[in-house]
Amino acid sequence: MPTLIQVTADNVFALSNSRISYLMRVSPEGILEHLHFGATISNPETFNAHHKRVMRSLSPEFQDTHRYSLSDVPQEFPVFGTSDYRQPALHARNVNGNSIFDFRYRKNSILKTKPKLEGLPSARQGNSETLEIELHDDVHNVSVLLYYTIYSDYDVVTRSAKIINHSANELKLEQVFSTCLDLPQEDYEVLHFGGSWAREFGEHRNALPYGRFSIESARGTSSAQHQPFVAIIEPSTTETQGQVVATALVYSGNFSINIERNEYNDVRVLAGINPFNFAWTLKSTESFTTPEVVHVYSNQGLDSMSQTFHGFIQNNMSPERFAHEPRPSYLNTWEAAYFDITEEKVFELAKLTRSLDLEMLVVDDGWFEGRTDDRRSLGDWTPDKKRFSSGIPALAKKVKDLGLKFGIWFEPEMTNADSQLFRDHPDWILHVPNRKSSTGRNQLTLDFSRPEVVDNIFQKMDTVFSCGLIDYVKWDMNRTFTELGSAGLPANQQGEVAHRYMLGLYSLVSRLTEKYPDIFFENCASGGNRHDLGMLSYMNQSWVSDMSDPIGRLAIQNGASHIYPLSTYTSYLCPVPNHQNGRVTSMETRFNVAFFCGNRGLSMSIDDIEKDKDDIKQYIQQFKASANDAVNGAFHRLYYTQNQVCWQLSSADEKTLYIGYFVVLGEPNMKFKRAYLRNLDSDAMYKLQDSERLYSGSQLMHAGLDLPYVSVTQDALASPSRVGDEQGLQVLDGGDFVSSLLVLEKV
Repeated sequence: MPTLIQVTADNVFALSNSRISYLMRVSPEGILEHLHFGATISNPETFNAHHKRVMRSLSPEFQDTHRYSLSDVPQEFPVFGTSDYRQPALHARNVNGNSIFDFRYRKNSILKTKPKLEGLPSARQGNSETLEIELHDDVHNVSVLLYYTIYSDYDVVTRSAKIINHSANELKLEQVFSTCLDLPQEDYEVLHFGGSWAREFGEHRNALPYGRFSIESARGTSSAQHQPFVAIIEPSTTETQGQVVATALVYSGNFSINIERNEYNDVRVLAGINPFNFAWTLKSTESFTTPEVVHVYSNQGLDSMSQTFHGFIQNNMSPERFAHEPRPSYLNTWEAAYFDITEEKVFELAKLTRSLDLEMLVVDDGWFEGRTDDRRSLGDWTPDKKRFSSGIPALAKKVKDLGLKFGIWFEPEMTNADSQLFRDHPDWILHVPNRKSSTGRNQLTLDFSRPEVVDNIFQKMDTVFSCGLIDYVKWDMNRTFTELGSAGLPANQQGEVAHRYMLGLYSLVSRLTEKYPDIFFENCASGGNRHDLGMLSYMNQSWVSDMSDPIGRLAIQNGASHIYPLSTYTSYLCPVPNHQNGRVTSMETRFNVAFFCGNRGLSMSIDDIEKDKDDIKQYIQQFKASANDAVNGAFHRLYYTQNQVCWQLSSADEKTLYIGYFVVLGEPNMKFKRAYLRNLDSDAMYKLQDSERLYSGSQLMHAGLDLPYVSVTQDALASPSRVGDEQGLQVLDGGDFVSSLLVLEKV
């Protein structure tokens, strides 16, 4: 592996692979200045900073240094109050009660091994080098260790920071961001994603305004409202052209990403723990570690950015045991039974699962003592002796004896007021004194900032898992935080509760996944309420949304694909009318949307399955045949509008192309549409399945593939779907919610 990090004699730091560079320098005053993040820079020792030292009227000069004001200097870890008025990376109270710190460069080290972050998820090493830089405040004897990791195989730089209190006095941390990225003075747009329950990952792209723009969560989860991700892009950026600087946070709790454009048109990006309602007491000799941030650079548009994220997440973040393993097709019991579930009913569903040639049965909510509705028993996790008299291990064995895998649902972070856990330990929930706790879905949130609570839940889950018969766990989390407080911490540390909760959660997940490496864990939080790099560092996939209607899923999956590979999300064939929005769609369209997910399954009542059993069996075979491609193939967004969507999935061996085309509402006399495919072998020939039509790779990329024509004429409605004349045009009959999955094979 070539050297990735260079340090010059005059302290210019260059992190470079063959495609990108991240450059910094130490100024004569000892300030760590940012120089560049973008395309590769050769001869970094000659790089000239784009900021020059000039006299600026009414701008204080840093500690009386002539023509040097931090108000317009790009910095790696800025603080407030010494001539920089922008948002700082660190804001804290020192022993004197003020917030003035002055961090100067002290030393650096190049590490061949990427350090793990204490108590936090982070990317793995993998053909990388890490630079550690120490900044120090001599007055208060506080150090900041900055960590930068660059990879030879990916256009990625990761960052995190550690604050170390070497003094005899306490510090009060009020704001500690993981990264600061100061960008050149250009016109930018900001791309981010969010929405609400069942409509996560809506795309938002806006001009970056003068002033401050922020996305954040104070809900205790990364949230469906705002994905912890932003991309700063040129206004002309498309899927295939333009510069992109993307930032994704490896954290699952309260976060903030702030973007500030100041009076000089400088742009600063800060990302990390949300400073709102946060305070951390850092005692003498203690340290505080920030979550990791992943920065991605692309000068070839959003598709290139996505390919970098997809490969990096799958190979350097997703748990290695299952990262590349095809997912089993499955039946989930929820929409087949809801809470009306028994041992006998589960076994009947298992036999149905086997008859459909599915590979796994997942027992959803309702299997534990007293759990007949959503008002009781969360936190107890004892199998219901009346409805499951043989016990979960015996049931799991019966299911597995049919040749199936066995999965089970847990919601470990919650309890109900009507539960033995709450009766025994009413102070084990997040709450504040003398206030009635709000509920969500009749649930109270367990206080995972307390180690004894985490230990209790670990022991209960360990008891179930120890039978050795569990293949799959769906980990659910169905409410956000209210009355954020802990009986386990003193009054002056209540600002630590939210982050300590996350540390407790990560501890629990880490302990379970390490002890049971062969259990496949799926992350769910009312769908995509916590679909982030933090949870996906422990669990290979996530229930990206509770929206199971295929048309409602289009925007969600399209948005999620900007960051996350298909291997990380799940979908299933749902009943109609859909249980989230009442929409009726064809089984074909339900299949075609679910196809573009890593894990595909089924959740319907027995009656609904029987109505379409033959079609379902056919679709399941297609799921299984393409399971490896769904996990290890390459996904591209060919285009997305409110009414038409087109996606491409190239198989893992690059010999098969799957093109999904979706039309939401039919229109009379629709325009002909074609898609320009990506990353093909220009000289190879590709044959359209169920046709004699041949295309060269260069034609598919540069002249395009004709997409099916949606006809709503009476003549079309009277005839079955068909392939058209010698021109090879496929005609789709019908109007609304139609789709097609085109398959091309390399010949």
